[in-house]
Amino acid sequence: MQCPTCLTDNSDNAISCIACGTPLVPETTVSNLHLTPGTLIGSGRYRIERILGQGGFGITYAATYLMNSAQVAIKELWPEKAARHGNSVLWPTSITPAQRLEQLQQFQSEANYLQQCKHPHIAEIYEYFPENNTAYMVMELLNGKSLDKILLQEGILQEDKVKDYFWQIASALQIIHDHNLLHRDIKPENIIIVPPNRAVLIDFGAAREFIAGQTGDMTRILTAGYAPYEQYIQRSRNFPATDLYALCASMYELLTGKLPTEATERASQLLQNTQSDALIPPRQLNSTITPLMEKIILTGMEFKVEDRFQTAQELMAAIQGNFVYPQHQKAKDLVKQGNLIGAVQVYQKYLQVQGSSPQAFVELALVQVYLDHDQAKIAATNAIKFQPNDGRGYGVLGLINCRENHWQDAVNNLQKGTNLSPDQLWIKINLAWALAKSGNLTAAKTTIDKVLEIQSDSIFALTLQAWILLQQQEWKLVIRTSSQALFKLQNKLQTQLANLNDDEQKLQSTLYIYLITALEKSVVTKKANDVNLRVQEFVDKSPNNAIAWGLKGWKQASELLWQEATVSFETSIHQASVPGWVFINYAITQEHLKNYQAAIEIYNKYITHIYSEVYLQLEKNSLLAFSHFRLGTLYAQLGSWKQAKEFLDKAIEFKDNYAEAYHNLGWVLLNTKNQHGEVENSRDMLAAYSQAIKLYNRSKKTQLASVIEQAFKLIDLTI
Repeated sequence: MQCPTCLTDNSDNAISCIACGTPLVPETTVSNLHLTPGTLIGSGRYRIERILGQGGFGITYAATYLMNSAQVAIKELWPEKAARHGNSVLWPTSITPAQRLEQLQQFQSEANYLQQCKHPHIAEIYEYFPENNTAYMVMELLNGKSLDKILLQEGILQEDKVKDYFWQIASALQIIHDHNLLHRDIKPENIIIVPPNRAVLIDFGAAREFIAGQTGDMTRILTAGYAPYEQYIQRSRNFPATDLYALCASMYELLTGKLPTEATERASQLLQNTQSDALIPPRQLNSTITPLMEKIILTGMEFKVEDRFQTAQELMAAIQGNFVYPQHQKAKDLVKQGNLIGAVQVYQKYLQVQGSSPQAFVELALVQVYLDHDQAKIAATNAIKFQPNDGRGYGVLGLINCRENHWQDAVNNLQKGTNLSPDQLWIKINLAWALAKSGNLTAAKTTIDKVLEIQSDSIFALTLQAWILLQQQEWKLVIRTSSQALFKLQNKLQTQLANLNDDEQKLQSTLYIYLITALEKSVVTKKANDVNLRVQEFVDKSPNNAIAWGLKGWKQASELLWQEATVSFETSIHQASVPGWVFINYAITQEHLKNYQAAIEIYNKYITHIYSEVYLQLEKNSLLAFSHFRLGTLYAQLGSWKQAKEFLDKAIEFKDNYAEAYHNLGWVLLNTKNQHGEVENSRDMLAAYSQAIKLYNRSKKTQLASVIEQAFKLIDLTI
């Protein structure tokens, strides 16, 4: 009796092979391979019709599901060197029980993976069951041809067909990768084309679970030419880009008729520090391939994983004509994640290679707006240089002008940007901002109204509209617009079940300021409580917001509730990002309570605070002038004339038309006397009072000017 495994001759009554140990049975009952047509399996539910094909680890049959006569495919696990006794599979003794269990588990895993990934371009699995000392997988029967057979029979394929087929396969990979799986054996042989043009990915026998970027012990299953280099390394980092390499390698072969250079050969050439890649560009083999298609294939087959498409969605977009280089996409993703510094580094690296990407220059400029204005200007200027008809470069320059308070320059650049790119609403919004800040409120309102006609849910646009209306003292319209914007913010908060981001929190604070200001200006008697209700609403929504508590303190102070205001202001200054006006109002409250030392301390805190902020860009600041004026006045009330003079001088330095500061400076100098009790510097004292009279008269505060003049007349002195 001849052994079916090693073909050694044995005696007729031998039970097992004397050479390899394979069990021996009479020849009439043994089939080395296939189930015969008509065989029933699956507890009699399925009838085998014919064999469809055989691979290294399985045999696939066409079969009928007897319950409804549906045609199906059934894959049988067939171990290497196995034999058959009747329908039962005889496992060779070379496979240990542990290895046998592992093969059965892997076969079941393939079934499980297919069941997880339901998709029109993945062969559907209906059932898995053990039987006949092996296991079976019942699948969708695909009546079509594999792409390798189509290539063999018809020659290289048309590019449009390849794009259509492989967009379908990429969409299947999207589902596979979303389930943390890798197929690991994509090639034309494993893609079936079902007429008229449905592409279906089959054979998940090599599929494995993975976590992107982590090292895993992956069994080495690959097909040379389609497999990237990392698949040759047992413990390599795993990425969806591994499958995308194989998919692009398959497109390469179908469009050129040539198998791509094996990854190990490419690695060998790269290790020799040569600049050329052993992979031949596909257009050198088929000149009819479009440059875009070649770029897609070569990008997907980049030797380094990080230089390839990172997701199936990126590849699908590229096939549809929306090609984005992976490094460019990585930079965009880093921006979405909030990693602006990392994004800038990737943008710069990408632009060093690509050189002239206006889109990337604009995106880099927009990121740099938050980090470095000078670098943002350089990137925006490059964007204009490479694509002068794209208004976004001018939009970025205009935005920087706005941030630097160069309003007329901002209007000029933003108007250019709007003219060139009228669809870019963010440029229009910033144009409205610049127009308003440069005093053209009518044009600003017209511009922002047009934006809101197109994008009515833009919270920033509504906030800007509210500010313009505030300048125009249209209180009722401010109330309506601010309330609408706050409602949209709250609605977003509820629908997204997430906290407001930093920019949204700033908008919320700004809107409450506008709303409460307008309510304060417009309400009368019975509606006066609206202000308090809105202030408390703001505090309740944002209990850690300095502006909310500051507004509450301001309202309490305006109602002469000084002690309550003190509590609110104290809470405010212990939050993050305290605005300067909170310190000022807190200090004024302490003055009303006659806590002069506390007031001095708070004014000094404010000065320290404001000197650390961007306000220093303004040469003269009214709040700085006021805080120095109050400090000078408080020190004068305490009899500290020298300190009083220092602060009043500083107040005048910040605001040279400050009549009250000159008035009090005159008082301080009048009380600054030498050891003989004489006014130390009478000339400066008279000059201060004289300037105060002049400024009071200029600002139509004639009564205050008269008070000073009358006082000097009493001592027969004319100023």
